[in-house]
Amino acid sequence: MFSDSEPNEVLIGLLHAIILPFAMFELGNPLAIVQILASFTGLFQLYAVLYNGSLKLRKVAVQLATLVAMGTCINYGMEGLMKGSHLGWILILMFALWNLIRVTKEDHQRQIKEIIDGYK
Repeated sequence: MFSDSEPNEVLIGLLHAIILPFAMFELGNPLAIVQILASFTGLFQLYAVLYNGSLKLRKVAVQLATLVAMGTCINYGMEGLMKGSHLGWILILMFALWNLIRVTKEDHQRQIKEIIDGYK
């Protein structure tokens, strides 16, 4: 419940920034804007985790990464390609969802701590 989510966030950021734009070619002729957005989402997540470290920014990055992971799984599923090694995208979605839960819990705990500290 209280594991460190940063390694998963870095993994997902790298996959979205580097692998996903090229993987989209399997789905046909992808829109360049979608590839760029997926890549920027991954780069943003890497920035939020490795350079900024702010919980608020990490939370936004994790939310975006979860949306990209969901979209990737939905697109692969709709094209009938969700089999074999493509099932790895489901694992990435599960990691993204776990990161979202983990970072959200951490954010709530910090807010509660700030409220309690404010009453002292």
